[in-house]
Amino acid sequence: MTPVKKESKESLGESLKRLETIVAWFDEQESVDVEKGLAKVKEGAALIKASRERLKDVENEFEVVKKELESE
Repeated sequence: MTPVKKESKESLGESLKRLETIVAWFDEQESVDVEKGLAKVKEGAALIKASRERLKDVENEFEVVKKELESE
């Protein structure tokens, strides 16, 4: 399992690719090992949380740019 880097700002595209990899892993399994499955679910949850935080950051950046444009 690849750990999610909290401090780096992984791109949303990279996070989505990693989530797709996790989904594909589940799709490929005929029977899922509970421990491995749980690890994948935890990784996916961490990626989703990091993606939400990154989306919030991007939204804030857009708001700053918007305010700068409106004040000119």
